[in-house]
Amino acid sequence: RQELMRREELQARVLRAQTPLPARAVHVWRTPLLAITPLADEMKTLLSADYRGRSVRFRFPEHRNAFSAGRALLRMILGGYCTCAPQDLRFTYGKQGKPAIDESGSHLSQTVSFSLSHSRKALQIAVAAEGALGIDVEDRGREFDLDGLVAECLTDEEARPLGRLSPEQRREAFFRYWVHKEAFLKCVGTGFSVPPKEVHVSFSDGAPSEMRCANPLANAVLFGRDLECEPGHLAAIATPEPESILHSIVV
Repeated sequence: RQELMRREELQARVLRAQTPLPARAVHVWRTPLLAITPLADEMKTLLSADYRGRSVRFRFPEHRNAFSAGRALLRMILGGYCTCAPQDLRFTYGKQGKPAIDESGSHLSQTVSFSLSHSRKALQIAVAAEGALGIDVEDRGREFDLDGLVAECLTDEEARPLGRLSPEQRREAFFRYWVHKEAFLKCVGTGFSVPPKEVHVSFSDGAPSEMRCANPLANAVLFGRDLECEPGHLAAIATPEPESILHSIVV
């Protein structure tokens, strides 16, 4: 009963934090995962049967709880915008698995577009009234083969200046490219079926990044923004409009 009340309090907090979502605005919700994973068992009752089935396939409890709590929080947030109960939402999926709210025979007052990303410790959810979205958040403390990923994921033009940086600066610069590229691929809905190296990112001081891809599966020009995020993380969002108005909401 205490856990249920905590879940209800979380849902009430989400509803209080929501504001109208005008055209060209993007609401970016964020939370440390530890703020919601203790409620995972109660929150998973908001999930559909197939998502509950997917959650039990995770080997480690921390991954299972992050999946369940994150998707349940997504439903709470989307239900507020669509003025329906979180468990009443239905989703459709693109060829590469990108989800969207199912509008067929819609009983919803409105629908929105969205994107979700989480690391081991942080979660971000972007919502817009219209237009595609892609969001990515990464843990800066991840261990990986930096040289290997630079060669695999960055174009020669992107990689060349990194060679003049200190190891820490090089790592930080790579992470920034990475979150923008992954946000791009999530926005166009291909995921990593299109190699990140085929996405070219141009950064300009004080302006959104410009991202292009010539691959027919992801032939688009999108714009990226760095996002506020939890300490030790880096995050970015990709949108079709360079002047999207971002509004950050902390759960």
